[in-house]
Amino acid sequence: MIHSIGRQIAAKSQDIDYIFHPRSVAVAGVSNEQENLVGFTLLKPLMDFGVVSKIYPLNPKGGEYEGLKIHHGLTEIPGPVDHVIVGIPASLTPQLMRECVAKGVKAVTLFTSGFSEIQSRDAKRLEDEVLEIARQGGIRILGPNCMGIYCPKTGLTFDTGFSKESGPVGFIAQSGGNSITGIKVANARGIHFSKVISYGNACDLNECDLLEYLAHDPETEIIIAYIEGVKDGRRFSRVLKETVETKPVIIFKGGLGEAGARSTASHTGSLAGSDIIWDGIIRQAGAIRVYSVDEMVDVALAFLHMPAPKGRNIAVIGAGGGASVLAADDCERAGLRVPPLPPEIQSKLTKFTPEVGSFFKNPVDSQWIVHNPEQFADATIKIVSDWEGIDFIILHTALEMFVTQYLDLKQTMLDEIIDGFLESAQKSPKPTAVTFHPMVSERLQQAVNSKQQDFFRAGIPVYPSLWSAANAIAKFVQYHNSSRNGH
Repeated sequence: MIHSIGRQIAAKSQDIDYIFHPRSVAVAGVSNEQENLVGFTLLKPLMDFGVVSKIYPLNPKGGEYEGLKIHHGLTEIPGPVDHVIVGIPASLTPQLMRECVAKGVKAVTLFTSGFSEIQSRDAKRLEDEVLEIARQGGIRILGPNCMGIYCPKTGLTFDTGFSKESGPVGFIAQSGGNSITGIKVANARGIHFSKVISYGNACDLNECDLLEYLAHDPETEIIIAYIEGVKDGRRFSRVLKETVETKPVIIFKGGLGEAGARSTASHTGSLAGSDIIWDGIIRQAGAIRVYSVDEMVDVALAFLHMPAPKGRNIAVIGAGGGASVLAADDCERAGLRVPPLPPEIQSKLTKFTPEVGSFFKNPVDSQWIVHNPEQFADATIKIVSDWEGIDFIILHTALEMFVTQYLDLKQTMLDEIIDGFLESAQKSPKPTAVTFHPMVSERLQQAVNSKQQDFFRAGIPVYPSLWSAANAIAKFVQYHNSSRNGH
């Protein structure tokens, strides 16, 4: 429920909704040179997505790019221009910003670097000048030193390889490079985005503005964030807490150590702040802290595909005695409980499972995974998941082990094992995650990758390791426990 303060925030944040819905976009700095960075990086992705109906390359020299006329300036463009993406030298941006004001442009993305991030007085003055012109003309700025916006629904993008499918995850990222990495890693694992905003130096729109917007964006259900530093810690603390009251926020804070803090200052010109203070802010707000892009995606998968948990008890079911032992260790180290199965449950399992090479206490090590996947799905999973003493299940297997054991392992057998896991996870009445363990064999990795989409469509989270699954589920559980207890 959005309280009165939430309604005020919503009204304020929705003021920037228009930046995601331009009718026309101009890209400044495009040339007809074959290796033109701005054309390849900023213009070509927009053209390939094919959603924005009016795209205008800009360069005083004119010319043509990929069949599009390069206009000499904004005044030459017929009709309104809503959004301008800027890839020209920093020294030329004030004049372009004045042209944007005259044209009635509403939003500007400054891809251009060379402003406050280089820690020069002249560069900072230049950034302030550009901001002042924008404010006087009613223009909102993303950047400088950023990639801008990826919004599949409206066709805004800064990479041709991003998915064109929209999803429920919003992503703010101070780093352009980490925004690209995060999107591609997430897309590969079945996560799609409502909006992604790379905001760089944040001379105008910053992490607080963007969190406020996403908090009340009806197309966003989960928020992930890569943040290097903030300029107003007090406001950030308040906004983060208010945002978490509406939806989960997963934060990866970059620049933790001394060297990282120095890099943060030179990368986006932000103040990194003490790690202890950051940890306190995130905990007090009830947000979830992660320490890598991969972990950010891991945790988001749990929120996407799992219902709110009743508790933290987990059953580990798989093949491989040693792997099962390590799985139990990983779960307990992450903060989950691995309770022993009651004797009556173990007895049911022993009635149809070969006892040699299997054990049933939790973790459950069952050879049926390979020898009879259908039996595994219909019996083993059902018996364990029906027990009220567990809240989650992790299904795992080391496919490499079977390649070693069965040198003539056929593709059909691989498919049967993977399909058996999918069927088992779908039939489980308890939230279930799957991991196939890290794989060395390219053949095995390809086999799993070819089936990934089936798991995505079924809403089954797949993790690259036992630890990543256990850690993500534990943070998911902790978030819900904190929410119930008022953080």
